[in-house]
Amino acid sequence: MIVIGAGMAGLLAAGMLRNECTHIMESSSELPNNHSAVLRFRSKVVSDVLNIPFKEVGVLKAVHPWRNPVADVMAYSRKTNGTSTLRSITSANGEINKRYIAPPDFIQRMADCVSAEFHFSEKFSLEDACRLADTPMISTMPMPVLMDIFGWENKPEFKYVDGVNIIADIDGADAYCSLYVPDPNFLGARISLTGNQMIIECPNTDASKILPPTAELLILKAADYMGIHEDDLGRAEIKEQKYAKILPIDEAERKRFILWASEKFNVYSLGRFATWRPGLLLDDVVNDVRVIHKLINGGSSYDHRKS
Repeated sequence: MIVIGAGMAGLLAAGMLRNECTHIMESSSELPNNHSAVLRFRSKVVSDVLNIPFKEVGVLKAVHPWRNPVADVMAYSRKTNGTSTLRSITSANGEINKRYIAPPDFIQRMADCVSAEFHFSEKFSLEDACRLADTPMISTMPMPVLMDIFGWENKPEFKYVDGVNIIADIDGADAYCSLYVPDPNFLGARISLTGNQMIIECPNTDASKILPPTAELLILKAADYMGIHEDDLGRAEIKEQKYAKILPIDEAERKRFILWASEKFNVYSLGRFATWRPGLLLDDVVNDVRVIHKLINGGSSYDHRKS
C-alpha cells in the first residue's frame, strides 16, 4: 500500500496501517509541517490510534459583538469565505467545552509512528497511477489536483480562499480560548489562545497585505480584544495558509469522482481536501481510514458507493 502525501491525513493513514503501508510519496522535500491555524481535537481518537498523548483542556469560545447576532453571523461568513451562510460562530456562546491538544511536535510524532519509507520530492503522476494500478494507493492530494492528473472532464469549479495566520508568543499565558470577530474593519476573523501562543487567522487575505507595520497593529488590536497586556507580547511570525477555507462542490460529482478513481486506478481519496469536505476533522478521518482499509481488503462496489 502506498500513501500519497505526508500531511496530517497521510501520516494518520500510514500510522494506522503501518503493517501494510510500504511507501509514502511526498512532493515536498521534507515533512510538510505547514498547518498554522488552531488545531484542537474534539475527541481522543487520534491520540488513541497513534498512541500519542494529548492534553485535555477546557476551551472558551465567544463572539466579539459587532452589530446584532444575525448581522454578526453574516459578516463573519463574508469575511471567512466570501459568502453569507451560517458558520461555526453560532455555537460560540461563552461556554467552556472539553477539547484535546496535540503536543507541539505532533507532525514529527506522527511520522515516528510510520514504518513505511518516505520518498520526498516525488510527485504523483498519471504514469505512476498506471504503473502501480495493482497496488492500493491512498491519496491525500487536493481533489482538483488529482482530477487534473487523471484528466477528469467534468471538473467543477473549486472555490476556496487562501489566508494568512499570525502567531505571537504570549509571556506567562496558559489558556485555551477563541474569539470570533465579525467586524469587517478588523482583518482577522478568529483570535485564539492555545497555551502561550496567540493565533490570528486572516482568511481571504493576501500575504502582501500583512507587512510588518500592519502585522504589529493587528497583533496589538487582537491582544486588546483578548485582554492581553502588550508588555506580554513576544516573538511573532506570519505564515501563509493554503486552502484556508474550502467551499462545497456538487455532492453527486464529488462522490462520482472518488468512486471512479478508486475503481479505475485503485486510488482512494482521504482527508478534507482530497474528498473536498469543508467540515471534515482529523478525528473523522480515523473512521475514513478504517472504511478504506475494509474496501481495499475485499469491499464490494456497493460498499464503495455507500461510503
